[in-house]
Amino acid sequence: MYLSDIKIEGYRLFKEKQILHLKKGLNVLVGENGCGKSTVIDAIRLLLNEDEYARNGISEEDFYSSVDKKEWADNISIKGRFLDLSEEKKVEYITWLDSDYNAILNIDIAKKQDRRNNYKRTIWGGEASNSIFEWELLNDIQCVYLPALRDAEKKLKSSRGSRLARLLINLSRKTLEEKRKARELMDIEKDVNDFNEELAKRPDIARANELINNSLENALGTVFAQTIKIRFGDVTFERIVEALRIVFFSGMIPTEESIYRNLFENSLGYNNLIYLATILAEFEGLKENYSSPRILLIEELEAHLHPQIQIKVLKYLKEQAEKNDIQIIITTHSTTIVSAAPIENIISFNMTKNGIKITSLSRCIKNKQAKQFIDRWLDTTRSVLLFSKGNILVEGLAEALLIPKLAEIYLSGLKLDNMPKSLEEAGISVINMNGIFFQYFMKLYDGYELIYPKQEDNESKEAYKEKINLFRKKDKFKKDEYEETDFIPILCGAITDNDPEEDSPRKGTAVEGKNPQLFLKEQVKNMTNNCRIFSNLKTFEYDLALEKDNAKKMIEIILDELPTNGSVRDKLNGYLDAYKKNKNIDQSKVASDVVKQIDSSYLGKGLFAQLLLEKINLTNDFIVPDYIKAAVKFVLEITEGKYGR
Repeated sequence: MYLSDIKIEGYRLFKEKQILHLKKGLNVLVGENGCGKSTVIDAIRLLLNEDEYARNGISEEDFYSSVDKKEWADNISIKGRFLDLSEEKKVEYITWLDSDYNAILNIDIAKKQDRRNNYKRTIWGGEASNSIFEWELLNDIQCVYLPALRDAEKKLKSSRGSRLARLLINLSRKTLEEKRKARELMDIEKDVNDFNEELAKRPDIARANELINNSLENALGTVFAQTIKIRFGDVTFERIVEALRIVFFSGMIPTEESIYRNLFENSLGYNNLIYLATILAEFEGLKENYSSPRILLIEELEAHLHPQIQIKVLKYLKEQAEKNDIQIIITTHSTTIVSAAPIENIISFNMTKNGIKITSLSRCIKNKQAKQFIDRWLDTTRSVLLFSKGNILVEGLAEALLIPKLAEIYLSGLKLDNMPKSLEEAGISVINMNGIFFQYFMKLYDGYELIYPKQEDNESKEAYKEKINLFRKKDKFKKDEYEETDFIPILCGAITDNDPEEDSPRKGTAVEGKNPQLFLKEQVKNMTNNCRIFSNLKTFEYDLALEKDNAKKMIEIILDELPTNGSVRDKLNGYLDAYKKNKNIDQSKVASDVVKQIDSSYLGKGLFAQLLLEKINLTNDFIVPDYIKAAVKFVLEITEGKYGR
């Protein structure tokens, strides 16, 4: 039994009904600040009556209101649905069941205060709000919450209600009840009593005990006097375990000589991990006693943890979720955590023109190959695309280095009001694919999945393979040839090379490219509004060099790096001399020669891109190819009328 989805309406950021679909084990909520991740976590807490870190009830601010305060919600509605109920649970939660035998839990809060200034709330199970509600069923659902700014040391200190005391009491609850019924002591209570008796026999303790009692008798007389006894704490099991505290040793295998230290001497990150470990220990230790849902909510798991530990902790949480049937829901801004999480477990939150959209990535991609590819390739660099306002996917390091600067030059030349000055300012990420793998990542945004035709009985494998290849390269698909999927509601452009066979194509000519992914250019244009592919004449560096002023800068860099004198240097100097004298020159031939040197062993595309970026930064002067302008224009949605002059 697990929380499969939650519907939220009228609560904080959510004006209209929002539905969050959850997985049975690990769920990773990602997205920019202010897009509703914490709102969802608090909605789950509110629904499940979790209050370890006090929410201070419902306030007026919890009801949705627009920025201008002209719209507001008069009602908060939260509905949770639980799936995978065992036959035993179906009987236990019979008053919560819907027609499909799933458990439904609802809470409704009206914006009307009673005499104590509390907002009226109604909670019920099932579809009908007039059914009898059994609080015991709700209280049996274990839900633990760790806030973003958690004070782990405080929660672990020896005190009433400490996390350690709760763990020990819960683990011993059955034995404790049996002992209380039989009017017997717990073993630890016997041990403490025995210890107190031995303690009282010590000369210094006995002497102090005698002196205090004599003073009380002398001060108050025999009628009003009280008698004290020096003891080691309270002798009930509950008070004993509340006096216990956790100490730590920096290492894996302590010895008799090892020195344990207090938690205030530990780092914030490690104390957080100790706190998390006590919660998981409680879940694991009680899994035989409880079969109700066990839900762990963690905000910003990465708090105070360095990247390597973030990855290890995430993997451990995933293992624990599967092993001990715990549903774990975390929020994060860490690209490290996102890169380590399977795409099946990631839920994206995005702010759009029409409000917040929540997208489970597992609902975007149905193709198993695409899922596996993204799981392998979604590293800490590429995972930033899940936190962006838009993305430009590029083939290599050179494009990743230079395109942000080229976009900045292009945007500055538009001279439009309210125009972002850079891709970074607009929240747009340039993602290096290290190849032409953008078709997999675009499945997160394009919103459609192909329905491939089946192999006929008399059709050979070769013929069927060719049929599938032709099918997937179609420019447009009919309604029965694809299905709509969920998608992340941001724009994603890809910049790729044309790669024609012709060595030196001229600017303005149309040449057929050999890039095997070019078929997608027309397809995504016809099938989705969210994705576009932009290609050049030949390659990135070639198209840059087709402009005379660009070529001059590129040649100067090559000459500075050229290790020898000879025909290559003479040829390049000849180009510069021709530019200086304004002679006619075949620019496609220049571009071809420039690219040959960039690809040489002494230079390389990566180093050349760094040197060119340094040079452009000095003058802020470079001609941006049209296909790059088009990509920038697309992801920024630059249209007539959007930005005033």
